[in-house]
Amino acid sequence: MAKRVSIINFKGGVGKTTLAFHLAAGLAKFHRSRVLLVDMDHQSSLSIVALGTDGWTDVTSSGETVTKIFRNFPGSELPGREIVRNTSFSGRSYAERVDIVPAGLDLDNTEIELTSSHQGETTQSAWNKRTLVCRWLEETKLDGSYDYIVFDCAPATKVVSQNAIAASHGYILPVVPEAVMERGAPHLRAMIQSGIDKKLQSWAETGETRSMFVPDTQLIALVVTRIQTHGRAYSGYTNDHTQHLRQLKREWGERLIKPYIEHGVGVGEVLTAGVPVYERRWAQNVGGRGFDRMFEELTTKLKERIDNLRRA
Repeated sequence: MAKRVSIINFKGGVGKTTLAFHLAAGLAKFHRSRVLLVDMDHQSSLSIVALGTDGWTDVTSSGETVTKIFRNFPGSELPGREIVRNTSFSGRSYAERVDIVPAGLDLDNTEIELTSSHQGETTQSAWNKRTLVCRWLEETKLDGSYDYIVFDCAPATKVVSQNAIAASHGYILPVVPEAVMERGAPHLRAMIQSGIDKKLQSWAETGETRSMFVPDTQLIALVVTRIQTHGRAYSGYTNDHTQHLRQLKREWGERLIKPYIEHGVGVGEVLTAGVPVYERRWAQNVGGRGFDRMFEELTTKLKERIDNLRRA
């Protein structure tokens, strides 16, 4: 059975998609794991990276995207495995062990419609619309086909992201060491624990049983991303990022996992090329900066924490 993980932050531009992509590729390449990526963000960045622009255009034109899970509410029909696609990574063999449920731009409108839709009694409706992903996983039995399922969430905690949290054993919070994250990270953790999990637990008492529902989604780690380096500084980072990193360490302790992922143009370049950094070790702005080693080590450490999560 798969361990299910959400990568989430209500703030954009913190490297959620980059982390999701490299975690999945790293698990497949270095640990021979079978991974299902689920793109829960209408911006579709993960889908475009994993499938290529042409591949993404094909699936969105056919309508075979994650939107199908949410579009039929309050109806009863859900899609099957036809919305799952294999990735390419430009022909790398381990990409065969990574599949994706892609997103499309129409997911944004669908979420608005889903939020305003109702089905029967209010509590029952709230429960049903937030456990559509749980129900889809149950009906397709996909959980038994993978070692890990990774949800790449939108920069929001609306109904679609709440579906990911409802189905996840744990969540990873990417953070850039900035003042907004010092305030935002504790707020997001409290929102998941008190705002999302507790409400779902309450609704679950009277709702239909969902075997994929996880009542207490656990924080796996905070991952520092896009930290700005400064070779002449004692810490190796800019003064601003050093200051906020120190505060994050005080607040989160061992929850703040190493290595920290540095800012660099090489990461964006390989994503544009549709491959992870592991395939550009020869490039000065990738291998020369050590991005391949950073993500490989981070994947191994996150895997250990994910494997230790309690199952539903």
